[in-house]
Amino acid sequence: MASSIFIGRWTPKILFSLRERPYRHGQLRRQLGSVSQRMLTRTLRNLESAGLIARRVTQSKAITVEYSLTKLGRTIIAPLRGMCRWAKRYRKDVSADVRLREAETG
Repeated sequence: MASSIFIGRWTPKILFSLRERPYRHGQLRRQLGSVSQRMLTRTLRNLESAGLIARRVTQSKAITVEYSLTKLGRTIIAPLRGMCRWAKRYRKDVSADVRLREAETG
């Protein structure tokens, strides 16, 4: 069964952040600002299961987890950027009630 990609509030921000370089979980949370620990973890898991980001666990003195875009994840940046521009440009004209999956479940 294929996993679904839900474009919620944090999905574009996470993908755009990882476009520049890999981040550890804590670094990514600081980069994003007001995202909760639970929402960040949930969104990262969804993106990983969709194959858009990779999670790498390393162990030196302490275990660290680093997230980066996959090759597939890099291909979604340009279309996502276009969708964000469209949403910004036409947000006043869109009459549909847009509900985010995260808002409904969390």
